This record gives sequence, C-alpha cells and structure tokens, in this order.
Amino acid sequence: MQKFLSFHQVTHWGQQAMRLSLFSLLASAALMPPSSATPSQGIKQLEPDLPELEPASTNPADTPRFTCQLVDGAYTVMYEPESQPGAFYAWAEPTALGGGWSEERRCNEISRRLEFYRPDGLLELQTGIENGYDIVCATSARDSACRIVFTVPPGQDPQLTRDRVFENLTIADRGESTQAVNTFVDGGRSFDILGQLNRELGIDLSNLGQNRRSRSSAINLRPFLDPADGGTGRRLR
Repeated sequence: MQKFLSFHQVTHWGQQAMRLSLFSLLASAALMPPSSATPSQGIKQLEPDLPELEPASTNPADTPRFTCQLVDGAYTVMYEPESQPGAFYAWAEPTALGGGWSEERRCNEISRRLEFYRPDGLLELQTGIENGYDIVCATSARDSACRIVFTVPPGQDPQLTRDRVFENLTIADRGESTQAVNTFVDGGRSFDILGQLNRELGIDLSNLGQNRRSRSSAINLRPFLDPADGGTGRRLR
C-alpha cells in the first residue's frame, strides 16, 4: 500500500532544503576574493578611454600661401607671405580669358598649382608647349621642368596672355608697361607693329623688339616670394 506524507512532514523537509540552499550560497560567497570596485567603477571600466581632442594646428607651414579671393569684384590669385600674416599680394587676375573656363575656376586652378609648386622653390614664370597647346608654366629650384600653371586659350599669344594675367608681377619686375610692342593678337591674327613702323618711319626698330622679347621671356618670381618660400622678398613691401 502506498504511504502518503503528512502536510507537516512536507513543510519540514521544504524548510530543511531552503536552509541547505542558503548555506551553500553563503559558503560560496565566503570563498570568492573581495572586490574593491564599486558598481559604478565596474561600469566605468567597461568604457574605452577616449583621447582628448588636440587643438587645431597653428603651424604656418600648414597655411596655404596662394589662394583665390574675390577682390573688388574680380577673382584674384593672392599670395600671403609667412613673414607678413594677414598681408595679401595680388599675383594674377585671370579675367576674360575664354577657353571655356570661368574666371573663378581658372583662378582656383592657378592658385592650386602655384601652391603645389611653392614648396619646391618657385623661380620663373615661362611659356611653353605641352601636348600641342601653348601653356604658361613655372620652374622651381627642385624641379627644372616647366610645370603647367594654365593652358593658353587657342588664338591667344601665350606671352601676352601671361603678362596680362600676371600684370602686377610684370609691371613690378620690369618697371614699365606690359603692353606688347612687337605683336598683338586680334581674333587669332597677329599684326607686326614694328614692321609697319619700319616702313612708315624708315627706322630699323627690329633690335628694340628683340630686346623686349628677351627681357620678357621669363618673369623672375623670387623677388615676389617670402624667404620662407625660397624668395628674396625684395618686392614684398
């Protein structure tokens, strides 16, 4: 015959089992090493240490010296010497060149290229030919190759275009007007002014034209550059 436990016996055994479970938990806790971390410290330890933000660099070498700025309504390539913070010198004003480029776009491209060549020590602005196109280019102390500054639009005289774009430099470099003496371009056609004067006045002016062309074959850039950029700074006054 199956024997049933009384209610008192079941209650007694249940209490004994609870006491044993509680005793086991206390014994396990006693064997664990003490922890010195508080709950808040334990949470904080799970978070990664974030580095502090460094202040923005103020190194002058990181500041671009050639920039395109809007000056009196005209996009102008400006140069800021390291020795004269806040002073800007107008180098180029690429207005109305045509060739499918806006004044702003050409200004930005010229300033970008000059800034890229600047650490190599800019020396001269010259004219040349690349891929069959007339170009205005720059030489540097570290690279003797004449690297492109901008492409001259078809039908325009490269030397005259260079002198017009960099008019401030040509005037200061020569101490005279940048108007062409030998030739000028009109609709892609060149006219020999000196030849016409020779015929009308009976005076040989060919040497005058040759002298001016040789003198204007390159623009010396070092007087317009800060010593920090390899220049003399003679024209930075």
